[in-house]
Amino acid sequence: MSDTTADLSSRAENTIFTEADTGELQALAQARKDLAIEANLILFSHPEDRMLGTRFRLAPHERLDVGRSSTCQIAMPGVRSLSRRHARLEHLGAVVVIEDLGSTNGTYVNDRRIDGRHRLRSGDRFQVGALHFKFLHERDPETAYHEAIYQLVMCDGLTRIFNKRKLDEELRKEYERARRHHRPLSLIFFDLDHFKLINDTHGHLCGDFVLQQVARLVQTYLRSEQVFARVGGEEFVILNPEIDQSGAVQLAEKLRRRMAEEKLSYGDVELELTCSFGVAVLDPLTMTSPVDLYRAADDAMYQSKHAGRDRVTLYGTESDESGSDDGESGESESEAAGD
Repeated sequence: MSDTTADLSSRAENTIFTEADTGELQALAQARKDLAIEANLILFSHPEDRMLGTRFRLAPHERLDVGRSSTCQIAMPGVRSLSRRHARLEHLGAVVVIEDLGSTNGTYVNDRRIDGRHRLRSGDRFQVGALHFKFLHERDPETAYHEAIYQLVMCDGLTRIFNKRKLDEELRKEYERARRHHRPLSLIFFDLDHFKLINDTHGHLCGDFVLQQVARLVQTYLRSEQVFARVGGEEFVILNPEIDQSGAVQLAEKLRRRMAEEKLSYGDVELELTCSFGVAVLDPLTMTSPVDLYRAADDAMYQSKHAGRDRVTLYGTESDESGSDDGESGESESEAAGD
């Protein structure tokens, strides 16, 4: 546990006379400055996308409780995945700690469930129910805050990959570059099959877990120049500069097989997952805008859905099988009841 203000004062007095040449006095002076640094909590994921970017301030030697109860300093009565008093953050001076208060759904720091008190470090992410926060404890909180806001604008709060806004921006740039220089450009659109059933059967926190695991798995197969984004509840897109039809289809098929083989464990629940993929390649003659390429990949994905799911369809080709889509639409980051 860090020194209290009284401890620092006592040590400083002794240091003046006994350790003035060791540099410890300067270190103690810096520690005193650290005691005055305000902490900031930025909300970057909410089940209904409310209050995103809101900053909650935590002053030295203060505490904040998070929960559904109106007595909490951060009260979110409409988020059912929160317990009435879910977690507590306390500014102890040079450090800030978070503590789960016996909640139903637990408190997580950087995706790991905590037990008891846990020290937060600047840049940590923590989750209470379906709410996700970023913790900042910086000497220049404004710079850190604006960087966090940029990430909020461009990244999906749940999976931490890019969002549709960022995808649209990169798609426009890559579309123009590919047309100008006559370079290949492809798009992979995929959707989790029967995702609504996972939410309805096991709860929306389980559904959120699945989305996070899918994002992590896919990222291991991608290069830095590829843009991976979540564009809907359970819909994802991969933008592939310099990858032609053959390469895009091969990648989609590799991901499809990998998903089908993956066994996910959420508590005592064992989950199997399949995905439907659509692939489209830029045709400069027929695709006169980035939207055309996006819609082509989306249409190909829906062909995979109608043909029975768990398959890859290339835009412009007919599927061998026919089927009917049940109109499923999963709900992401929705609430699971707390206590």
